[in-house]
Amino acid sequence: METLLGNWQVLMRCVASALFLLAHGLLVLEHIALGTALHGIAELFLAPWAIRHRAWDIIVIGLIFCVFDLWGTIRLVGFA
Repeated sequence: METLLGNWQVLMRCVASALFLLAHGLLVLEHIALGTALHGIAELFLAPWAIRHRAWDIIVIGLIFCVFDLWGTIRLVGFA
């Protein structure tokens, strides 16, 4: 019998939720580059759980936000 934190997908979802909170806090405090980067990483952490539960809406929205977040981070940091 698996414990709640013994399941790696649930653990990744919890990490993603914490990253979302941190990212949004940073965005509100105008740390845009770091906030968007963490938001994009959080979307990647959420993906295994969403795929397992076939939450296609979360997957599609997550992909869109991940692209925007990483694109925005690259533009803000000056790589593009």
